Amino acid sequence: MQETSSAQDGTAPTRGTEHQAAEDNIKVVPVSEVSEPHGLIWKAVDALLFVGITAMLLSLAAQMVSRQMGASLPWTEELTRFLFMDTTFLGMAAGFRAAVHPRVNFAVAWGPAWLKQVSMHLYAICGTVFFSVLLYKTWELMLQQYAAGESSPALGLKMFLVTLPLVISAALAIVAHITTVYFSPYLRKRILQGEMIA
Repeated sequence: MQETSSAQDGTAPTRGTEHQAAEDNIKVVPVSEVSEPHGLIWKAVDALLFVGITAMLLSLAAQMVSRQMGASLPWTEELTRFLFMDTTFLGMAAGFRAAVHPRVNFAVAWGPAWLKQVSMHLYAICGTVFFSVLLYKTWELMLQQYAAGESSPALGLKMFLVTLPLVISAALAIVAHITTVYFSPYLRKRILQGEMIA
């Protein structure tokens, strides 16, 4: 009824204006600009994250049930701690793959255009340097644990196996920084705009 009367008046209906505004806000991204963040390695990381988080939840559930029954299982606490640490680091690497980590971007957004270009390289360099140091230190720790034959007290698990995901995560985070900045126009644009795409 309202649309008919407005059409007779010669004015555009409000519903059409709202739809047009909504369509204007939709960004269409060409397929060529979207990187493929789900290669074979990243699919394996996603699968490991799913298995790790599921195992952590089951371990916590077993711990709660055993405590209610008056006999705490010591290995559940240790397993949960190891899984939490490893899934945190793997999840961090997966986050850099999709550029979903929070960034301080107000200075870049209000600064000159050249600052945006420099900030991209700075983002890649700082991330690569930081995770290179982390990679070196975790690799060093893993070799030390392997040489010493360290084992966890409750599970008897070799400690170098617990540290191995940290080494892999640091390496993957380096790869993710480089690929998002230099090999993915879509993610590079999102980082420049400071958009959270999680």
